[in-house]
Amino acid sequence: MLFEIYTRLANNFPSGCPILFGEELASQTGIWIAIDADAYPSLLFSSKPSDTRNDIELRFISVDFARRCEIVVDDRKSASGTYTIVRLEENEPDVVRVFLRLLEETFCRDEHSTLDSREIGDRILQLANLFRQLANSPKDVIGLWGELLIISQADSPEAAVQSWCLDQQAKYDFVCDDFVLEAKTTLRPTRTHRFSMDQLRPHGALELYIASVQVVEAHGGTATTDLMDSILETIADQDLRKSFLTACLLKGGEDIYRSPVRLRLLSSQSGIAYFAAEDIPVPYVDESSPIANVRFDVCLDGLQQQKGPALARLANLSNQALGQ
Repeated sequence: MLFEIYTRLANNFPSGCPILFGEELASQTGIWIAIDADAYPSLLFSSKPSDTRNDIELRFISVDFARRCEIVVDDRKSASGTYTIVRLEENEPDVVRVFLRLLEETFCRDEHSTLDSREIGDRILQLANLFRQLANSPKDVIGLWGELLIISQADSPEAAVQSWCLDQQAKYDFVCDDFVLEAKTTLRPTRTHRFSMDQLRPHGALELYIASVQVVEAHGGTATTDLMDSILETIADQDLRKSFLTACLLKGGEDIYRSPVRLRLLSSQSGIAYFAAEDIPVPYVDESSPIANVRFDVCLDGLQQQKGPALARLANLSNQALGQ
C-alpha cells in the first residue's frame, strides 16, 4: 500500500515544490505519507505540540517529534499541522520498498489506537536494529523460496507460519507438535542436498523429516517476494505478520525485492518430495572420534518417499492427515 502511494507521489511531484508533497492515508486518519524533492519518503503522524522528546538521528532514518509542518496535497492545496515525522534518507526504490513495507506493518495496522511519541520512538529503534541485522545477515533467497512455497501450499498458510522457525540460525525450518521438518531447495537436476550430522541424526527421540524442493529458474516463475506478499495476505494476527515479514527479510536480505531470481518447481507433480530422516544414509563417525561438525552431500533420488496420509500430514504441517 505505502509503496504504491509513494510511487504515485514520485511520478506526480509538483515542479519546484520546496516542501513535502503527500496525502493522508485513507485507512488511517492522522497519518500521512509524503516525499520531498529528492524523493525521500516520510511517514507523518498527527501529534500535539506538547508531545515532544529528543529527536532520533540514525543512519538513513531520522525522527523529528512534534514539528510544525506544511504538506502540499494532490490538488495543489496544502495542509498544515503538528506532526511526528519519520524520514528515510534514501530514494533507491528497493530500499524504499522494504522501508515502507516495514512501516506499514509497524504503524499502519493499529486502526483504533493513537501512538504517542514514546511508542513511535520505540518502534523506530526496533526497525533501526532490524536494518542493522539486515546488513550482516546471511542471504539465501533460494532456500527462503522453498520454505515459503511449502507454507503457501499448506492447507492453512497462517497455521504453517506459526510452525516456521523465524531464526535463520535454527537447526530446523518447521517445528510442529509431533515432528520437525527441514526444507532443502536445490537447482540441481538431482535431489542432492548438503546436511549436517545433527540434521539427520538428532539427539533424543525426534520425529524428523526432510522436504526436498527441486526448482528451476524461469522467466515465468515466481519471485520470493511474490510468495512472501501472498502469504502475508492470509495472516490476520498483527504480531505474527510482523514476525513473518521480519524473518523473510533477515533470511532473504535487504535486497530481497531487488533479487532477479524467479523460480518454479522442476515438476508440478513431484517437485516437492518428503523423506524420513532415518531413511537417509549418513557417514559413520565413531562417538569417541574427535571429528565434529561433519557436513556431507546426499542424493535422495531412489530413497523411499513419504506417501498417502503421511505425506498429507507433512505437506500441511499438521498433526493429522487430511480427512482425519
